[in-house]
Amino acid sequence: MTDSRLSIFAKKPDDVVPRLGSPLHWRQGRSAKALADRWMQAEGFPTCVAAMLCQAPEYRNADLLDGWFERETDLLDEQGRPSQTDLLALITSDDGLATLAVEGKVDEPFGDSVSDWLGEGNSGKLRRLELLCERLGLSTEKVATLRYQLLHRTVAALIEAKRFHTRRAVMVVHSFCPKASGFADFVAFARELGFENVEQGMLSEPRSIGDIELRVGWVSDSVPEGQDPPSVNWLTEFGRTRLSKNFFMRDFLFSEIGALHGFTNVPADPDLAIEAGKKLCFELLEPLQETFGRVAIRSSYRSPELNGFGAKMQRSGAKGYTCASNDRNAAGHIWDARDADGCMGATACIVLPEVYDVLSHEEGGWQRLAWWIHDNLPYSTLTFYPRYWAFNIQWHERPKRQITSYVAPSGTLTKPGFPYFDGEHSGEWRPLLEALQRARSTGAIKGIGIAD
Repeated sequence: MTDSRLSIFAKKPDDVVPRLGSPLHWRQGRSAKALADRWMQAEGFPTCVAAMLCQAPEYRNADLLDGWFERETDLLDEQGRPSQTDLLALITSDDGLATLAVEGKVDEPFGDSVSDWLGEGNSGKLRRLELLCERLGLSTEKVATLRYQLLHRTVAALIEAKRFHTRRAVMVVHSFCPKASGFADFVAFARELGFENVEQGMLSEPRSIGDIELRVGWVSDSVPEGQDPPSVNWLTEFGRTRLSKNFFMRDFLFSEIGALHGFTNVPADPDLAIEAGKKLCFELLEPLQETFGRVAIRSSYRSPELNGFGAKMQRSGAKGYTCASNDRNAAGHIWDARDADGCMGATACIVLPEVYDVLSHEEGGWQRLAWWIHDNLPYSTLTFYPRYWAFNIQWHERPKRQITSYVAPSGTLTKPGFPYFDGEHSGEWRPLLEALQRARSTGAIKGIGIAD
């Protein structure tokens, strides 16, 4: 793939929007807008960046010559998409030029770890990983827990240095998060590269990678004036967003992980979250509630930061954490992230108390509900769990139509290609409707605690 060398001059921060992966990323309190506002207000280096650069003799008198927001860099491996650096700058050093790659962060994570990104390891991803590690002088066997984004952003900085015929490069994280979210991941990456002096506000010692002298650093900043993080008023109004007749956004935001560990479980892209949530509610949850009574929401929306933390804790073996990786949960529990195919989706884990109360005595009774959903609703995936027969139900633009279960009989109930997939299955689910009708007419719904 070949990058265009032509760029569009940005006169104001909003000129960055067409370069973003999605224009919905541009909002108050998020990194894309915070970074553009800060750098364009500075008309040079922001104070925190200038203070860090001057720690190195070669950058003591550095000037900003030019910069490109959302710079795409071909990683020269013919595998997948280019790396898109938030800001690439060309700066002066004491004996020529240098490139400065800047990654903006508020509380967004650095994406998946290398192992999660790699997944089952198709040949394209394996080849890209080998080339990234080769350029950085790392072993592919030692990077599994590092953040993939940090690898390819740093390689992009080195490639751009060669493109501009410079022998120096700096990779900096410009953080607007008071908690320095992601700093531990940055430290782990920098130390694997061989840097020892890794502190907030400090520029590392230089390290030669090939014929490029690289330094890395982390600077902490405040959100530019007029661009506050989500306020209580904003979050209150967002929670009041009505997704369907009976469901509001606030119903889906609670998380035990967020409550325990202090994560703000709020979408970075609220418009996409609302759009996906409305589909989930209108097409799946409302028909379920109309037919089977109250839908109790067990778990639903997760921010990328919260979900990424939960996935990390699960991999460490901590009890009670059941989050899949961010890649797997995009267009699932992470409503405001499209999946790798660019599709929108949303997942909720729910309980139907009346269904559980009338059928919990029947071994495998959850299958009656599963077949009713299969015949009547445009679901994508269903996954059933033992406690109260809670189940994940997903709406997706390209539905998979697959049902799995951890309740006996466990495994895959159906998916495309299975013998019993097509046709109607009223013989399976009609006894459920009849049992509900009898229980409601006689007042025999057991209620809280009885079915435990």
